[in-house]
Amino acid sequence: MRSIETKIRVRYADTDMSGIVYNANYLVWFEVARGEFFWQEGKDYGRDIEARGYHWPVIEANLRYHAPAFYGDLVTVRAWIEDVKSRAMTIRYEVWRDESKLCSGYTKHMNIDKQGRPTAFPEDIRKLISSEE
Repeated sequence: MRSIETKIRVRYADTDMSGIVYNANYLVWFEVARGEFFWQEGKDYGRDIEARGYHWPVIEANLRYHAPAFYGDLVTVRAWIEDVKSRAMTIRYEVWRDESKLCSGYTKHMNIDKQGRPTAFPEDIRKLISSEE
């Protein structure tokens, strides 16, 4: 599967009192990478998914912390779609600083309609999210 990379500079607001990135901020960085996945494909999640009546809520999230990140670090967040089912997908992430893996994890998303019911991905959206490099 194709992957994207995006760089994020750790802000002071991202850290806790010990100067280490607060654990929940990695989920925010995962979201940044999800958005970048679409931007780098020339797509817009708001226009190409939500405006068509679909939403992709996170139904599961998993993070594993390998090493801390600190204020001022320039980190790279990698994201790729690992698995696509009829109504759900899994996106994998890794956060790196230079050659050090800081965090890895995934989010699972359900494709739901305007009424909040799980529904199958339309074929054109399935092609967008499941095509290989």
